[in-house]
Amino acid sequence: MPLVRSDLLALVEAGLRTEFFRAYRQLEEASIVPKIATIVRTNLPTQKYGWLGSVPTMREFVDERQPVGLNVFEYTISDQVWEASIAVERRALEDEQYDMIRMRVRDLALEAARHKEQLVIEALIRGSIDGRCYDGQLLFDTDHREGESGLQSNIYDGALSTSSLQAAIAQMMQFKDDRGRPMGIMPDTLLVGPKLQWLAMELLESPIVVQANTTGNFTPYRNVLQGKLRLIVSPYITGAHENKWFLLDTSRAVRAIILQERHDVPLEFAALDKPDSEQVFMRDKVLYGVRARYGVGYGLWQTALMGTG
Repeated sequence: MPLVRSDLLALVEAGLRTEFFRAYRQLEEASIVPKIATIVRTNLPTQKYGWLGSVPTMREFVDERQPVGLNVFEYTISDQVWEASIAVERRALEDEQYDMIRMRVRDLALEAARHKEQLVIEALIRGSIDGRCYDGQLLFDTDHREGESGLQSNIYDGALSTSSLQAAIAQMMQFKDDRGRPMGIMPDTLLVGPKLQWLAMELLESPIVVQANTTGNFTPYRNVLQGKLRLIVSPYITGAHENKWFLLDTSRAVRAIILQERHDVPLEFAALDKPDSEQVFMRDKVLYGVRARYGVGYGLWQTALMGTG
């Protein structure tokens, strides 16, 4: 039996779905999101994170264990529904302009992957404005306190430079938990926007630094920051925030930003291309779209420091 037009539309949809998910997987693998955020997969629309905070210290095992309850925090993250859709002229399918349609579908995959990165970066930026974490404070604040930690700040007031990076690293390494013990924070990543990327590359990748002394002579010396931090540049740190820089400890299981995804509602690529559908019949257009549910929130503020610029 020969193929009819409706059969061809179904075959095109299957091919475009394969094209979409192939492009999406490639883009997701290259994304910075897994490098800087904790990804939590849940089957709840609102997930409670009451376990955030410090864990007990190790002690000698004498007689029996002495369990210590975790501090209870009322912190939740809710997912949101996101979508992106394109309309394709039906005659483009009838004229077999499949390459043009495949390019638009790959753009949809790009948007699906790009949007998560944008949300994560925007959450970091909002952390000094209105983004509050589990202790009720702004993510970036000057007076965090838990138990016996004393007042602690994860803001560094200064522009990006060798001295500011060294001071900020030392500041993070001295963060204490609610029992007053050092948490062992070891920053390993510097996140900047396009404006600071070349300066950041000089600070972290140049083997030699040349400095002028008071007599006007220039003295080269080894760059002690070379290779100490991984550099990540995001195009979403722009505008009024273009001079801000972020020092992160990404070695922790719980990082400063949490991306919460629904594992029971996976990313969906769908088409409205049946000839008898209202959209196709009335407007002579075929719709292709992507839909997903996820949200962002905050984890451990101790794993991030913001330089104000």
